[in-house]
Amino acid sequence: MDTTHVQIRQQLEAQLDRLVQPRDQVVTPLITEPPERSRKTLRLEVAAIQSALTRLENGTYEECSKCGKPIDPRRLVALPTTTTCLRCSI
Repeated sequence: MDTTHVQIRQQLEAQLDRLVQPRDQVVTPLITEPPERSRKTLRLEVAAIQSALTRLENGTYEECSKCGKPIDPRRLVALPTTTTCLRCSI
């Protein structure tokens, strides 16, 4: 795994840790939306992070899920949970 992947993995794992920490340990709310939407948003964020970590593990992290072509590394740094290249995201 190259340095960029290691950094992205660390960033994703830290973000996941922040999202799933017990509520009594949260100093400020992570999401200021109504409670039901917050739970849904949180579940989606956690799922996206877990999916990105799985793709890192199995070697498909840099592949677009729609066309199979490589995702620009700059896009992955900016949006670490993205699954598509720029062309397919439009």
